[in-house]
Amino acid sequence: MALTIDNDGNPIIITGDTAVDEEIYGNHIMIKFVKWHRPLTAGHACILNDSDGREIVKFVCETDLESQWAPIWSYFKDLHCKDMDSGELYIYTK
Repeated sequence: MALTIDNDGNPIIITGDTAVDEEIYGNHIMIKFVKWHRPLTAGHACILNDSDGREIVKFVCETDLESQWAPIWSYFKDLHCKDMDSGELYIYTK
């Protein structure tokens, strides 16, 4: 299944799942923080990278349905999702 990306507002909302690199935002972006909302199963992962393949954040679900968040406060060139197994992703920008 592919990702569904709603980048018309703040936060950017991503749903679905993917195991391949998929572009979320194709321009410079300032990310304040990221929330991975209710991943389904322990062991699921969610990984965000920039356009150069550098890892921005990597989440790994430890407890079923337990949300996680990470403060970022940095600028990036483009935004890609390398892997997202379940849940919803909220990306808060400036």
